[in-house]
Amino acid sequence: TLRAAAMVLHVHVLSAFTGQLVFGPADFEPPVRGSHIRARVQANISKAFKLVHNSSVLGSQDVLQVDGQDEEAFVNIVFLPSFGVVTWGAVECGGDSSEVAESLVGGVSSIVGNGRAFAALKEA
Repeated sequence: TLRAAAMVLHVHVLSAFTGQLVFGPADFEPPVRGSHIRARVQANISKAFKLVHNSSVLGSQDVLQVDGQDEEAFVNIVFLPSFGVVTWGAVECGGDSSEVAESLVGGVSSIVGNGRAFAALKEA
């Protein structure tokens, strides 16, 4: 008996800024999740990044959607700046962050606070 060949999706990851090929083409068997692409790209690129497809960020559980019988998909990669956090303040008011200093070195996406405290939000 003849078996139908499994469809393979050729994924090209392009720089969102320059449009140049950053990674790929890499072959994946559908369904292709954002986590599959991310894992392959992370093996080759050490910078923080987001994957964007059709103007939307491609999350880890999102499935890469392609039209009809397309065999190629183009995904943009946006490199993210890595920010560290500098803290200061009176020790008695929580100004000593030495116990969490290592966690504040990179991957911080934003900082929120009120009149007495701050929290660093990190990318998952």
